[in-house]
Order: sequence, then structure tokens, then C-alpha cells
Amino acid sequence: MFSRLDEAPAGFHPFALGRSYPEKGVELLLPLALADELRQKREERARIAQAALDAEENLRREDLRARTSPSASAAPPVPNQVAFLKAFERGVARRRRDRHHPVLRGEELLRVIGRIATLRDKDYQKRELELTKKLELAGALRDVTNPAFRPTKWASALEYLREAHPHFAEVTDFVARRVTLSTHGRQPLKIPPLHLWGDPGLGKTHYANDLAQALGAPIRRHSMENAQTTSLLLGTERHWSTATQGLIFEQVCLGRVANPVFLIDELDKAPRGSQYDPLAPLHSLLEPVTASRVRDASLDIEFDASLAIYIATSNDPDRVPDSLRSRFREFHVLPPTGAQALQAARVVATAATNQLGVCGFAAPDPALCNKLAHLSAREISQTVQDAVARAVDAGRQHLTLADLPADVLDESVIRSTLH
Repeated sequence: MFSRLDEAPAGFHPFALGRSYPEKGVELLLPLALADELRQKREERARIAQAALDAEENLRREDLRARTSPSASAAPPVPNQVAFLKAFERGVARRRRDRHHPVLRGEELLRVIGRIATLRDKDYQKRELELTKKLELAGALRDVTNPAFRPTKWASALEYLREAHPHFAEVTDFVARRVTLSTHGRQPLKIPPLHLWGDPGLGKTHYANDLAQALGAPIRRHSMENAQTTSLLLGTERHWSTATQGLIFEQVCLGRVANPVFLIDELDKAPRGSQYDPLAPLHSLLEPVTASRVRDASLDIEFDASLAIYIATSNDPDRVPDSLRSRFREFHVLPPTGAQALQAARVVATAATNQLGVCGFAAPDPALCNKLAHLSAREISQTVQDAVARAVDAGRQHLTLADLPADVLDESVIRSTLH
């Protein structure tokens, strides 16, 4: 036995086996890294056990209050706390941190279930119990999406982003470096909030959608242009008859991944001077520390949204509060050059044709693609798909200029747009 730490050989640490072993008081000499890992696991088990005891005590008090209330006889049963926590947090301690992330704590869900048991409004009670049942079945963990797990597909997606959106190259490179960084540790993919600003029509929203697809993450768009309250992001307070969950809770807790993409469109057009500031929730959501303990108002539940990816767009960044701008990595997006526009048009037009899956349909001719270069990526995609429909309707397996609308072929517009 090594009663003192300085008696252990260099690089080793004495580790007590603990009460679960018959040789009570026996110590082993383990390498420092292994001893630290075992100690962390022991502390985590102790934390979970203590949380179970705390939750059981809290629910015992809730149950006592419920039994003494007038509606006690109609209250739904409270689950066995220890068994509930064990089932709900199954796999949390042994997870691969780069692939799975806990978004809910078992004791927090138990607290909510205990609160629901005391509700007098049976319609509210039924609706919220159904929701908590979904959360219980989903468990604490969510997948962490990372394109680095599929390097060949990620390389192809990066190539498409750079060719289809050449004027977003700085953003693409920034995200690519973050993905590369994630492969050198056991931490999940973390991408700081991005703010893309520039003139209208540059394809910021379209790029955000393509970036989310490249990352393999679901995307949810929220426009600030007509936002009037904070409720769309973090839910409506329960005292309202139309109380609903917020977008963040829906995607993170009810979704399949811990790091979905949220597109905050028209950030600079959020209404000012209203009683409820629609930008207010972003201050906490964009900070990793506070984002790990955000609260959805509808269910009154706290969850972890720290891995969520935010992409904001605006035309005039000066209209965005400095307190928010400081939380973003900002990128000024400039119009593509003539050469970039021609290259992007060919890539986007070909991709739009392939997406339709028309068997045997020929790729668009480069000369035809050049006629589309003055359009945004979204407009090119829509125009080409409409044109393919016209060609197929005419019995052809290729595009001609006749398939394109007349306003797209306006030479004066093309000459004034390309430079």
C-alpha cells in the first residue's frame, strides 16, 4: 500500500478499489491517465446517484402536496425515480463524446413530470404528459452530426460549395477548418455563430441551406422580418391558451441531432421598440455557457442547446445591435465576379438537372448556362428545373434556349449584371 502520493513511482498514481470489492482498502498502482479516467467515471456515477436521490426527495415533496390538494385523486402516477433515471440516462456515461451528446438531464425531466402531476387543468396535463413521454422514449442522448465521419462525401460536398458559391469561399473555408479541428479530439463538432451580410440577391439563404446539407444537419429557418415576440425561438408561456414549444426545443429535444442548423434570416429587419424584443433570446442562445441551460417557456423545461449551429443573414449590419454582432463570426459577402458567376451557373444548373432524376436527360450546355449567370443560385435552380419540365413535355432529353423564359435571356440585364 502507498499511503502517500510521493511514494508512488513516477507516472503512476495509487487508486483505491472501493467498497464494491471484497479486498476492502486495497490500492492499485495505475498510470496517471487511466487513474484519472477511472476517477472521473466514479465521480460521474456518484453525481448520477446523488441526482437520483435529490429528484426522489423533490418528487416525494411534490407527491405529498399533490395528495393534499383537492384534485389529488385524479393526479397521474409519478414514475419510480431511480429506475427512471437509469433508463433515461442509459449510455450517457459510456458515450463517445464526438458522436453523442446529452441534451436533457433525467432529474430535470422528472421535475417537470412531478409538476405536471399537480396541474388541475386536465387538457394541459394530458398534452404535457404526452410530450414528456416522447422525451422519455427518446432518452437523454442525441446524435452529433459531423461530415468528417464520411470524408469522401464531405470532400465532394466541399467541392460543390466552392464551385456553386465561389463568393462564399471565406465562409466555406472557415467551416471546413472547424470540421478538420473536430477530427483531432474527442469533442463534438462546434461551429461558432455565423453572420453573413451583404446586398440582397447574393444567395445568402441558398448558401446556408447548401451548407447545412453538406454538414448533414437538419435546418430550420426563422425570419426576423415579421417576428413580434420571443416565443418562436423559446416557446410561449404556459398561461397562454395557445402555448406552443419553441423552434430550439423542437429541433434539439424532439429532433434526432444535438447540432441542427438554425437560419436566422433578415436579422437586421427585426422590429424595434416593441414590448417583447424578438432578438432577446439570441443573447443567451449564442453563448455556449448559457446555451447549455436554456429554458423552453411552454413546458418549463431546461435543456442543452450548446451545439446548435446558427447562421444569420442581413443586408445592413449597422442595424444589428452590437451586443449580438459581438457573438457572431461576421463575413461580408461581395457579389461574384463575372468568371465566378459563369462557373457557378454551370455547376448549379447541372446539379438542378441531376436532382430531378430524369433518366437520360443531358447536362445543360455551357453556352446555355452562361445565359443564367446573372441570376442567383436559387433562381438558376428554379429556372433550370422549370426548363427541364418544358423540355420533357416537348419530348426532348436536352435543354434549348427556347425552354428558358424571355426575361432570363434579356441581354441588357445580363450585360449590366456581369462584370
